[in-house]
Amino acid sequence: MLAGRIELRHRRGLLALVALTLAAHLALLGGIDVSLPQRDASRAAALQVRTLTMAAAPPADAAPPAPVPATPEPARKPRPRQEAARAAPPAPPAPAAAPVAVAEDEAPVQHGRREPDPEAVPQAQIEAAPAEPAASAAAPAGDPEAMPPPLYATRLPPPLTLRYELRRGRLSGSGELLWRPAGGRYSLRLEGSVMGLNVLTQESTGTLEPHGLMPERFTDQRARRPMVAANFEREAGRIRFSGPSTELPWQQGVQDRLSWMMQLSGVAEAEPQHLAAGERIVMQVVGARGDASIWAFRSLGPEPLAMFGDTLATVHLLREPRHPYDTRVEVWLDPARHHLPVRATMGSGDEDRLELRLREAIP
Repeated sequence: MLAGRIELRHRRGLLALVALTLAAHLALLGGIDVSLPQRDASRAAALQVRTLTMAAAPPADAAPPAPVPATPEPARKPRPRQEAARAAPPAPPAPAAAPVAVAEDEAPVQHGRREPDPEAVPQAQIEAAPAEPAASAAAPAGDPEAMPPPLYATRLPPPLTLRYELRRGRLSGSGELLWRPAGGRYSLRLEGSVMGLNVLTQESTGTLEPHGLMPERFTDQRARRPMVAANFEREAGRIRFSGPSTELPWQQGVQDRLSWMMQLSGVAEAEPQHLAAGERIVMQVVGARGDASIWAFRSLGPEPLAMFGDTLATVHLLREPRHPYDTRVEVWLDPARHHLPVRATMGSGDEDRLELRLREAIP
């Protein structure tokens, strides 16, 4: 009996101890938040915030996502970051982060910098910008031999005969230039001989106009060569040749290979301002073999010239060649003799150069 009572008391004591222990554990567990689902929701929310900062913000009128209810769930491992980002609602791509696509009519990007769009330039800047010069096939400005030659006033010398010393390469002889103006017309003839043999005969005939000589026919005959001619047909507006079948357009002021000498003297006599250093007298010169070019005589200024024991105050002019076989011309004009050429050299080389040096002028 006594043993049974002791055992019963012992069991009651154990039950009371167990009840107290359970009560204590319940009291402790009731003051601590150990909700794993709540922690998962906060982590998921944090991951969603980081993902949204990388993408563009949703439109202002879109409703914010509903908060995740913190309902207790069984303990589980947090979702990986990729799954959380996939679970978030897709947001539209940010314009700043999107790759730049170059359209066909859009300026390309070079070295990380976009070229300015012409259409984005303010209208005021476009109107203030200077106009671009139109491209043309004309020759560069300032090239006198690439422009139409001007017309000059002239004062031609009276009739006279000029006798020259003639040199052609290593040969020397004499030359005679006969100038005969009369009745609104003229004739000009140059004859050259070496050791009594005629080596050169040139003749120019035409009319006298307000702007000087207007050739109608020019003939050229060299030693042992047939004569060739150029015919200046003013009414037809062309220049024809006896040898080649080519034709050239006629234009006002054109000269031949002999008349240019008197034309140059007449211009210098009437308009001496063109003889200042650096100034030019320009004319078109045509030969008897179908050749034509613009001759621009550039003044080199006053120059003393020794001639047969005398020193003359002359003006030196130069026509430079434009290509290897073009004619180089130098001429010295004497203001005391109607600006007539007292010395002249013509040719494309030393062997081909013709030189004239005035010995006397006979009225």
